[in-house]
Amino acid sequence: MDLFEQIEWSNWKNLKDVEKETILQQLLMYFVPPTMEINTIELVDFELYGIKCRTFEFELDGELFVFVPGNSEAILGWDLGAEGLRAHELLGFDVESLEKNTFKTTLTNEAIDSVGEWREEEVSYDLSSLEGISEYINDHTTNLRKMAIPAMFVQKYALPAGTEFLGIVDTVTGTFEGEVERFSPFEEQICEKLFPVLSASESLSWSFPKWLLEKNQFYLEFLPESNYYFVYSHKDCTHDELKLSLKREGFSLMSEDQWEFVVGAGTRRLFRWGNELLIQENESGRQIKSKMDGSNMFGLIIDNQKNRYELTNNPTASKLTKQSPIENSLIEEMLPLSTYFSSDHMILPEQKLSPTDYLYRKVIKIEK
Repeated sequence: MDLFEQIEWSNWKNLKDVEKETILQQLLMYFVPPTMEINTIELVDFELYGIKCRTFEFELDGELFVFVPGNSEAILGWDLGAEGLRAHELLGFDVESLEKNTFKTTLTNEAIDSVGEWREEEVSYDLSSLEGISEYINDHTTNLRKMAIPAMFVQKYALPAGTEFLGIVDTVTGTFEGEVERFSPFEEQICEKLFPVLSASESLSWSFPKWLLEKNQFYLEFLPESNYYFVYSHKDCTHDELKLSLKREGFSLMSEDQWEFVVGAGTRRLFRWGNELLIQENESGRQIKSKMDGSNMFGLIIDNQKNRYELTNNPTASKLTKQSPIENSLIEEMLPLSTYFSSDHMILPEQKLSPTDYLYRKVIKIEK
């Protein structure tokens, strides 16, 4: 087998560790720009819903990446409706929450830019029946297809659009950990916003903001249930400008096909973690949530907050969603987290990508 045959997933899983290590060193030498610093290479076992992959996790210039083996015959997309999902969850949620037999769902293209351009298309679905739910699912997932997916080095965590991670600010101590030299020009401005001088009455109503954005300077995002902010540098950019910037660094964005494969491994399931959609406040619910929030079968973390799209290399094919705060049925609420969910959201050529609306994930594709 040549190098590209060895990094096919069907062959990769049968290789010995020492063989994998030799192959990885070759790949890093041939495909990673020599200016990048490579650190902390670890061979790790990942598993999700019975799908296992023993692969590498490592740092490129301080950012975590994983090696995802390729698949020349990956089956992607969905045409099986509600098959595999739990009917009592799908139907029970509708009856209890909506108390209607039939209702109309509005498919909305989210605000495309700061002014807000909208494109609405109304379609009626009977979401009180499995037939109607199946129709809704098939209409909102990508077509079934067989695709060749190359092996890739994929960033473990997606970043807010237009940003680079700098470090963490502790709101209790006010200290910063990370790239101090890049943080220091913004330090005074950030501290003024996070630790303002308040009167006694003002301090009663003040709370830490969820995020802070100073365009072309910095972006901060509060970590829920913590005392920390992630700190990023920020550069305002369009979709094309982001792709060009990544290309200069030696990276790119994934295609929609590649994104679906690295998220779900080509499995015949709508959701990477299994078939459970109703997450309750009990031990079972906590276990489901842990699967959703944890690494997938390739070691990637996928955002579950439904408050941002993840970019692909196609501005008309963003993944995930930014949901409006309206009461939806269970399937409307959860389908955007499906590996094969198809959004109707479009990014305009001149549109600047807000870090509060979009995520992006760097990759290096291993292709001939």
